Amino acid sequence: MKILMTICCLFLSVLSFASQIPEWARKDFERKGLKDKFELADYLRPSFLESDLNGDMSTDIAILVVEKQTGKKGIIILHQNDPNVYILGAGNSFGDGGNDFVKMESWKIINDVTIRRNDRIRTGIEVNFMEKSPAVIIFDGKEYNWQVQEG
Repeated sequence: MKILMTICCLFLSVLSFASQIPEWARKDFERKGLKDKFELADYLRPSFLESDLNGDMSTDIAILVVEKQTGKKGIIILHQNDPNVYILGAGNSFGDGGNDFVKMESWKIINDVTIRRNDRIRTGIEVNFMEKSPAVIIFDGKEYNWQVQEG
């Protein structure tokens, strides 16, 4: 009986998490077939981040996911006006995080990011991994890049 209750509670927590994601993102996640390969996850708080990540003046979303087949953790980024899906980790190698973001301890949106070339980018995602320097995930107009923060 305890096992059944635990399973029910876990199921309800996943359902309530999925209902917190904006409607456009939930529909996009399903329409692009991501639901078949990835589970929405909440192994960190917050479990998703919203901001204009690509500079098109629309709110985009970064969502924590787990690849169903391997259990590898990562981030999926969806832009409201972009048919592409950006998968970071979750079975796809990305930056110093590799193909499994299991060691990611925190993440947050940061603004007014300075990158190596002294260029300024409005918004990025700061990620912190165990035993690694903090990094910022930034969009260059075509893809996401891993930028180690210095100093």
